[in-house]
This record gives sequence, structure tokens and C-alpha cells, in this order.
Amino acid sequence: MALINCPECGKEISDKAVSCPNCGVPMRNDTSGLEVEDDEKLLTFPELPQNLKIGQQITNWSFDASIGGFYDRTENTVSSIPHGKVNVNLHTHGIQIWAGLTFFPIHNSQIISLNAASKGKIVSTKKSVIGRAVAGGLILGPLGAVVGGMSGIGTNKQFVDKHYIIINYWDINTKSAQSLLISGDVNKIYSFIRRHKKEKGINISENREAKENTTPAWAIICVIVIIISVIMIMSTSL
Repeated sequence: MALINCPECGKEISDKAVSCPNCGVPMRNDTSGLEVEDDEKLLTFPELPQNLKIGQQITNWSFDASIGGFYDRTENTVSSIPHGKVNVNLHTHGIQIWAGLTFFPIHNSQIISLNAASKGKIVSTKKSVIGRAVAGGLILGPLGAVVGGMSGIGTNKQFVDKHYIIINYWDINTKSAQSLLISGDVNKIYSFIRRHKKEKGINISENREAKENTTPAWAIICVIVIIISVIMIMSTSL
């Protein structure tokens, strides 16, 4: 028998427990689907299309085409995205992570999977499995920095769980599988994942092509700033 951390409350419990005695969350004692053993085949870099344009941004009228979240450098290994608040925006043929003047597009053909997981679930995942499919599709790429940033969960510290959208994708420069962990509202994350799947289906059924955004992102930001400024001026004058 070994001790593991409960993925919900973080307390140490037996790995044979049917449920956590502290918070009552059911435990999965079978490892099938949660992790892949070391002798399993490594993922291989696929042949990607020449056109990796992600197309037009999906308008967020139904509040499921964009996620506001937080990208923590201590929980990630990709340095191209700055530490801090980010937006994950859905486009017709991919997604784009936006933070200030940084735009990080990922084409659908690069995306291995989009998943949601809690911090507790990630920490309790077998940490020796690197570059393989674990925890319901979590690739975890070069895992050292990720585990290092998350391994502070224990009985001597107050456990505060977070939820992440996990973007597993192929990096076209290193030709390796990478993972991005962006924390945010769990309900919005699941809604975003469902909408992404729906838009991929539309691409197939309607043979939709990737078109350029008719309005650049900086222009949209300027319009939003102007609208907010006008509202503030009007409210103060009343």
C-alpha cells in the first residue's frame, strides 16, 4: 500500500481507497486511461499542412469562444507566452493565446487534444511519464518545471486547487509534443472545449476555409477602450 494525494483536497490517503475519507471524492484505482507505461510507443511528429492559418476569430456572443485565464511560468515550460493574464480565443481553424502584444496561434492540425484537469489531478499523475499520454490526454511535454511548480501540495500546507485548460500540441520548431496549462473558470473551460469541437465539425461539414481576420486585433482593442472611456465619461457626468 502506498500513500497518494487526493486530487480534490490534497490530503494523503491510501492508493487502495475507494473514496477519500476526508472529502468523499471517489477515487479511480485502476490506472487504465490515466497513464501509459514506459514501454508504450512514443508519439511521433505528424505531417502538417503547409497552410497553418487559424482563420477568423469566432465572435464570443455565446460566451464559449474565449477564456480569460492565467499563464504561470512556474507551471509551464513554454517561454514564448508571458507570465500573467492571458486570453485563449477560438478561431475557425485553431486557437490563439493572446497576452498584451503577444499572439500565440496554434492550428487545429497541431492540436493533439484539449482537456480540462485540476491541479490535484496533475500533481498525482505519474511524474516519470514524460512525453506520453497521461491523465486523460495530458502530454506534459518536458515536465520538470511543471512538477517543480506544482509539487508544493502536502499535508503541511493549505491546499488550494485550480482548474486548467490543457492544450496539448505539436511545436513546429522542435517537432515535439508540448503542453500549455492555463488556469481559469472550470465551467468556461469545458464550454470552450465543446465549442472548439463543434467548430471543427463545421469545418468538415461545410468545407470551411481559413480566412484572415477582417479586423486586426489592435483595432478591436482600440474600439473596446474607446467604448469603455465613453461609458465612464457619461457615468461621471450624470
